[in-house]
Amino acid sequence: MKYDRHNRIGGLAAALSLLLMVCGCGRVDQLLSTPQKDALVISEVVSSNQLSLEDEIYGSPDWIELVNLSNDGIHLSAYYITDNVEAPQKAFQLPDVILAPGEYYLLYASKKGGENCLGFSLKKAGETLTLLDAHMEEVSSLAVPALIRDVSYARRTDGTYGYCDLPTPGAANQGTIVDAMPLSSQLIKEPEPEVVEEIPRSLDIRITELVSKNVSSLAAEGCDGCTEWVELYNPNDVAVSLTGFTLTDDMGEMDKHNFPEAELAPGQYLTVCCGRSRNCTAPDHVRIDVGLSAQGEELFLFDANGYTLDQVAFPALLKDVSWAKRPDGSWGYCLTPTPGAQNREADIVREVSFDPVPMEDPFHTVHISEVLYRNERSILDKDGDRSDFVELYNGGEYAVDLNGWYLSDNPQKLTKWALPDLTLMPGEYMLVFLSGKDESQGELHASFSLSAGETLVLYNEGERRYDALPIPETQKNVSIGRSETGETVFYSHPTPLEENGNPLPTGK
Repeated sequence: MKYDRHNRIGGLAAALSLLLMVCGCGRVDQLLSTPQKDALVISEVVSSNQLSLEDEIYGSPDWIELVNLSNDGIHLSAYYITDNVEAPQKAFQLPDVILAPGEYYLLYASKKGGENCLGFSLKKAGETLTLLDAHMEEVSSLAVPALIRDVSYARRTDGTYGYCDLPTPGAANQGTIVDAMPLSSQLIKEPEPEVVEEIPRSLDIRITELVSKNVSSLAAEGCDGCTEWVELYNPNDVAVSLTGFTLTDDMGEMDKHNFPEAELAPGQYLTVCCGRSRNCTAPDHVRIDVGLSAQGEELFLFDANGYTLDQVAFPALLKDVSWAKRPDGSWGYCLTPTPGAQNREADIVREVSFDPVPMEDPFHTVHISEVLYRNERSILDKDGDRSDFVELYNGGEYAVDLNGWYLSDNPQKLTKWALPDLTLMPGEYMLVFLSGKDESQGELHASFSLSAGETLVLYNEGERRYDALPIPETQKNVSIGRSETGETVFYSHPTPLEENGNPLPTGK
C-alpha cells in the first residue's frame, strides 16, 4: 500500500535523518534497500496475555513475535509496524537490532518505556497488523481475529495461520495450530479440588443483560451520565449478599471486590451502573468501578472468595442496544433493553445492522457547520497558506468526546482522517484545515483536500452515524453550509470559528 506524497517523502526523510545519525552513512544503503519478500514476518500474536509470557519489568503484556525467515541478518530499524495504515505517522519503528537468520524478536504492548514496547495496544476483539518498510510501504499484513486468554494466532510452516492453545513467545511455534478457536489455553489450570472444598462458594448470580453505549436505555432519578450498565439476576429461593463480589474484564482481578454492601432478593434483577468517572445515587442501582469496552470484550463475575459465578463475551454494540440473555441461555441483540427487569425473548435478535446511518439531528450535536474549499481571501494557516477548511460546531447541550470521530472526502472510506482525542464543549467551534498536511496536534490539518463534486463526511464510529455535506461548484472564497431544514446555503464572507453570516441561495 502506498500513501500520499507528503507522508511518503516526510516519512522517508525522517527515517534517513535518523539512520544517518545512529548508523552512519555506511549502513544507510543497506538499511533502506528493498526488503526481501517475506523475510521478516509476524510469527505469533497474543492479544489477551496473562500466563503465556511474564517479564520482570513489564509484567504480563500482550505481545507480537517476529521471525527472520531469510538467510541474511535483518536490520529491524528499517521496518515499522502499525495497527492503522491510515495513520503511518503513528507507526512504531522497530529497534536498532540485527535479527539473525531464524532468530525471533518479541514486541510488547506495554505503556512502560522500552525499545521493544509498542506505541499502541492490541485489541482482544481483533485487528489488522501491518509491517512497513523504511519507505512506508507495506511489506506484509496479518488480520488477527478475536482471541481468548493465552491463546495465540500463530504461523504454520506453510505460511498459513491458526489458533494455538500453547503459545511459545521467542521460539518456534511447537503447539498444535488449528483453524477453530480452542475452548481454552493449555496454560490455564483448574483450581485444586481441596482449595474448592476449603473455601465456601456463593450461590449462583447470573449476568443477564448489558449495554456498553448508554444514552437513553437507562433512566432513573439519581442516575445521571451512566455510560454503561450490567444487569444481574438472583435465580435462587433465598437472598444472596453481593458484598465483596467482583465484576471485571480481567480474569486476574478476581479479588478486586468492587461491589459495595448489597443484597439481591430471590428472583430480583439488579442494575449495576459502570464507568470510571460517573455518579449514581438511584436507590435501585449499584455503582461499581469498571468500564465496558465499546469494541466488545469478556466480563467475569466472582464471589467474595474469588469463585467464578458467571462470565459472558459480548461483541461491539450500537448505542442503546443491549447484549441480552434468553431463557435457554443463548445471547443476542436487544433493541429495547429492560434494565432491572426480565428480558423479553421476542425482542432479542441474532443480528443487527452495523451499517452507518445519517445523524438524526446533526444540529444538536457535533456537525459540519461551514466549509470553504476555494480559499482566496480567508484565514491563513501557520505556514502562511490559504488552505481549505471545515468548521465543526457542537450545537448540543453536552460536551462531546471526539475520540472515534473522523473526517473523510470518500463515503466509502469513512475513517480516512481521525480527529484528535479532544472534547468539544457545547457552543464550541473547531477548525480543521483541509490541506493534505496531516497534522493532529496544535493546528489541525486533515490528510486530504476537497474539490467540487466530492462529499465531506463527519463520522462517529462509536455510534455508526455520520453527517455529510455535498460540495457543489462555487465562486472563489464562497463557503458552504446548511440551513436547519437541510438545504445547502452559501456565505460570501466566510467566518471561521465564528457564527455563520447571512446565507445566500447560490454560490455562483
